[in-house]
Amino acid sequence: MSPPWRESGAAFVCEKCYKTRIPEETPWIAERIGDFQLRGWLKARCKDAGLGKRVRIVATGCQDICATGLVTVTILPIGKGGEMETLAVDPTEEREAILQRIMDRLA
Repeated sequence: MSPPWRESGAAFVCEKCYKTRIPEETPWIAERIGDFQLRGWLKARCKDAGLGKRVRIVATGCQDICATGLVTVTILPIGKGGEMETLAVDPTEEREAILQRIMDRLA
């Protein structure tokens, strides 16, 4: 049996970026971000849009694409075809843009 998200795809959000690297390397950015969790927010927004079962939002460890104060997100369009895309984003200021990018690529 194939998971429902196999027809569209998944987005992988680096957990190490916002839980470890940003607080240690850039505490002033961590203070601005607070306890905001990009993965949880993206997952909730996809669910609210009716894509909860079709689009998978997955927490990962380090993806080895580290940018100061940013979170790495990889979009993998499985069923839609196309290339994998990896972005380094500001988890609060660019959250709407990354959500839209995920929806455009996967929904």
